Amino acid sequence: MFEEIYREARQRIVGLTMGLSAEELSRTVPACPEWTVHQLLAHLSGAASDLAGGRMDGAPSDEWTARHVAERADVPADDLLEQWNASGDRIAEMSRIPYQLALDALTHEADLRAALRRERLPDSAWQPTLVWITPRRLSGVAVKTELGVLGNGPITLEADGYELWRAFFGRRSRRQVRAWGWSDPSPIDQLPFFPFRGTDLVE
Repeated sequence: MFEEIYREARQRIVGLTMGLSAEELSRTVPACPEWTVHQLLAHLSGAASDLAGGRMDGAPSDEWTARHVAERADVPADDLLEQWNASGDRIAEMSRIPYQLALDALTHEADLRAALRRERLPDSAWQPTLVWITPRRLSGVAVKTELGVLGNGPITLEADGYELWRAFFGRRSRRQVRAWGWSDPSPIDQLPFFPFRGTDLVE
């Protein structure tokens, strides 16, 4: 599943960002406020290059991702996309890819779509990963979404599926998540892979 998710996310992102204007490339990405659109593309290209080349020391630390951006600061965006495609083709030849790489690409696709004011990520792209993630992150919680009930347990949560999916990757604040329909909010801290945002993010 994750090989397909990664390949399709890469193809969509390349189609979404090829030929962007200088203004679009310089926009701050609200979900990743330390990065511009160009810098986010540099990270995606760099992560693929590192995996294809076996340069994974320090992954997935902030220092590792910062190196991707710094090393590609002067590389034109379309060249970054070509490099990513080349690395992606080499990754496709591997027996398996880390699921983290696929989820990273999918999450950043959603980030880019919001920054560029494009339509939201297709449901068919993120929904399978929500079904996979929810019982793993929220053990003991029966989560009611538009997809049905995901997981099981004595605690219940009613939430919009896309909002929940974004929150898993630190794209929502603790205040936003606490406002959902929890029967008991005690599992909130086990939800995100990354820390909650300090401020609300509405997309």
